[in-house]
Amino acid sequence: MVNKMSFNKNESFILSLIDSFISGDITAPEFEGGYIRAWREYRDSDVLKGAGKDTQLFFDMVFSSVDSYCSDPELIDEDDLDEKGLLNEVTELKASWRHSTLF
Repeated sequence: MVNKMSFNKNESFILSLIDSFISGDITAPEFEGGYIRAWREYRDSDVLKGAGKDTQLFFDMVFSSVDSYCSDPELIDEDDLDEKGLLNEVTELKASWRHSTLF
């Protein structure tokens, strides 16, 4: 049985961005720009956050992965994520989050 959470507009948008990236509907650079804007709006919002702590942690961990992403192959460091690395990280984080929201 899935834990029934209610998500506000910002949370739903963040989840849809993540799903769009994982499914290949948007590129890593598109995801990077959209996620950073959406996460900051979510973070700074006075709107009551409907998601639990696991979901907030998930959003923060995805933000950290996005922050480690570098789209320019000329500038990438060994600690940076490329597009494939970002996709793997986000996919694994989502799987872990989904598992944590199950009873």
